[in-house]
Amino acid sequence: MTTLKYRSDIDGLRAVAVLGVVIYHAFPWMIPGGFIGVDIFFVLSGYLISGILYKGHKSGNFSFKEFYARRIRRLFPALITMLVITMAYGWVILLPDEFEKLGKHVASGTLFIQNIIFWQESGYFDTAASLKPLLHLWSLAVEEQFYIFFPILLILLWKKPRLMVPVMGVLLIANCILNVVMSVQNSVSDFFLTPYRAWEFLGGSLLAWWHYDLGHEEEVPAYREMLSVVGLLLLGLGMAFIHTGDPYPGWRAILPVAGTLLLIEGGPGTGIKGEGAWINRKILSHPAVVWIGLISYPLYLFHWPALSFVHIVKGESPKPVYLIDALVVSFVLTVLTYYFIEKKTRHNKSQWILPGLIVSFLLMGILGLFAWCQAMPSRYSNPQMRKVNLVIQERNMLSGWEQVKSKNGFCMNRIGGNGQQTLFFGDSNMQQYSPRLRELLKDNLPDERGVISIGEGGIVPIRNVSLNHSPECERMFEALDQQLSSNPKIDRVVIAARWSFYFKQGSNWKVDDQYSIGQNPGKQKAMNELGKTFRNLRDLGKKVTLVLTIPTGEELDPKSNYTRGFMGISKRDRGVLTKEAFLKENGAVLDEIASIARTNGVDVIDPMDFLCTNGVCIAEDEKGFPIHYDDAHLRPGYVREHLKYLDATVAP
Repeated sequence: MTTLKYRSDIDGLRAVAVLGVVIYHAFPWMIPGGFIGVDIFFVLSGYLISGILYKGHKSGNFSFKEFYARRIRRLFPALITMLVITMAYGWVILLPDEFEKLGKHVASGTLFIQNIIFWQESGYFDTAASLKPLLHLWSLAVEEQFYIFFPILLILLWKKPRLMVPVMGVLLIANCILNVVMSVQNSVSDFFLTPYRAWEFLGGSLLAWWHYDLGHEEEVPAYREMLSVVGLLLLGLGMAFIHTGDPYPGWRAILPVAGTLLLIEGGPGTGIKGEGAWINRKILSHPAVVWIGLISYPLYLFHWPALSFVHIVKGESPKPVYLIDALVVSFVLTVLTYYFIEKKTRHNKSQWILPGLIVSFLLMGILGLFAWCQAMPSRYSNPQMRKVNLVIQERNMLSGWEQVKSKNGFCMNRIGGNGQQTLFFGDSNMQQYSPRLRELLKDNLPDERGVISIGEGGIVPIRNVSLNHSPECERMFEALDQQLSSNPKIDRVVIAARWSFYFKQGSNWKVDDQYSIGQNPGKQKAMNELGKTFRNLRDLGKKVTLVLTIPTGEELDPKSNYTRGFMGISKRDRGVLTKEAFLKENGAVLDEIASIARTNGVDVIDPMDFLCTNGVCIAEDEKGFPIHYDDAHLRPGYVREHLKYLDATVAP
């Protein structure tokens, strides 16, 4: 058996991985698939950590205590530093609800369950990824979860080494197949969860065993040259042609995984023979590249919070100069952390270092928990700030509703009696009316009217229209058809959505997974489908009501009351949204939809008639509370007390 030695080209591979990720996060147009750097890290981790485990088992002195002590010394110093700086800066520039969420992510980060938290948070109402300063910790969570179970597997296999390759090989292949299947069925789970990522680590582990068990003494230079060239080509193809919208990891992740394994195999031997391929010797082992690899961990930790704070302060599309500044700041923090914290702590032999790191890490988790639970003193005394904070956290539209499932498993909601039924159908702009409907129907007797709600955020209530090939649109219409065919008590149907948003120029929603509905021919096809839906409902004898889009815009977003600079938050005059301005941008589409509805005998309700007065759209109620909780949804409390224009649809 062979002892695995330090290889500078592996640090070079770390550099390739971290630079791909950093450049992608800052300027995705430069390296569309730069995020595959995370997969490179996973393979390298499997290779290197497995080598350490094999060595420990061979010497007979492997212990979980020593293994995790090494992990703590390796990970905690830079991680604690990053968390402290992120929390401190978040205190300065984040609004209360944002700081609360940051606290949640700090707490979950110290438990290494960040991937599970972000998986649970994913969805239509989730905060944009760029506004989550600790989003990148999902990959660290995946890695540490893997190393909870993998050492146990090795203990079992070490007793019968001949089973090492067959068992790990079967696990790798089975897990890779599971990943491919899940990428189609549930791409979010496939991306975030460890059970669908384990094969990437196992690939590195198997290669490490191959080198450890049989050595790595290939003397044919052409063999290594070919492996490294093909490996680098696979990484290049992955970074150039894999895009954010592709289901990932899935089969596409085979490119970075295979490419990394080939480049490792093309490197210098584990014994005395062979210097490795030219790519490994001259490029990946170049001192500058190796240095980037050495600081890759703190660079990975710092770059994303810096970029995220730029997006929080400057908006969705900040100027490149701000992004460059963020990278410079993260680079400076990286270098300082590497030389003055990480290296000094990792190699310090004091008996107090390990307990100190553990206690510091736990304290960070407690601090995050306090922020999450709002147990920290308020940072803002401004009464309006407190009102805004209360409003933007008031998002539970379906409180008090009973959740039921259709025959195809689509989640629906119902409330009220079991008499005649009104069916509400649409997206989150339909669901926002739920508090008012509950207020009207919660005390209805069993033989009185009830409401069935079928909808989901981001799904257009137009047949054959979907986002990113999502099957949810089809499932939602299946649920609608099942209810209409099996429930004769449904006599009224209300359809509501944020119509004007979906039909904007360049819309990502497509009809038949082919044509954008933001322009023709997709727009006309979608309008035709909507007309068919109206006619079908009328042919079934249903009384149909169409609800147009509510006023939406930045001027109505409670957070627009404040402006942020890199040094803090200040009050500002957010201006007003006029009815004229809203209709100038959205009126043509809304008029066309309303015309189609009226032509097919459908009643039309325009929320603008109730939510705008004297040509100005209402932003606050009579008590000074914002009536929206974001730029496109009304807050539940306001809906419950004030929105009466749908009352007739659920009247006896």
